[in-house]
Amino acid sequence: MRPTPLQWLVGSRYTLPIWLGLGLWLWFSQGGDWDKLRQEQQLAFAILGGMFAIAYIKSFPTVFFFEREQALYRKSAISPEERWRRQTVYQIFFLVLVAAALLYAGFHYWKNAPEPQPASYKAAAAGVGGVSLLAGAAYVTIKPYLVKKPDTAQKLYVSCPLPLPTRTPSEALELPDYCRRVLTKPQVTL
Repeated sequence: MRPTPLQWLVGSRYTLPIWLGLGLWLWFSQGGDWDKLRQEQQLAFAILGGMFAIAYIKSFPTVFFFEREQALYRKSAISPEERWRRQTVYQIFFLVLVAAALLYAGFHYWKNAPEPQPASYKAAAAGVGGVSLLAGAAYVTIKPYLVKKPDTAQKLYVSCPLPLPTRTPSEALELPDYCRRVLTKPQVTL
């Protein structure tokens, strides 16, 4: 069954990072701590989260299986090399999203520290994790350009271990005995 546009907008795997990003932005823009929120804000967050969870759970089965069938249909028509290249692109995109989230979390912890800004292990860990994921994604992206590809054109070598016999035109060609018998038989005509 084809999902409706609203179901696709809420439950698609392509729009889920957008929803999670917006949710994290909203959470951290309000302080990022449940105990610091007023009771009205806590109630609003609970209602908003519950509504999204219900909409997501309701639309997820339809959208997931529809997108899965579409992906399998597209996959059947492409070569394994193209499939591998596309999968690599998706993995790099996911790594960059995770790295951006880690860098944002590290920056958030660092900026929320008191003014002298002492060393924050949370900020350092998130920042190092984000930078390492970005470096890994960059390495995977650049690696094919740095590695020399082997020559795929096969060279054909033909060699003859023995010299080819040469025949002089004056030599008569000797036929084997069985050939002589076949040639000397009388022709049968019907």
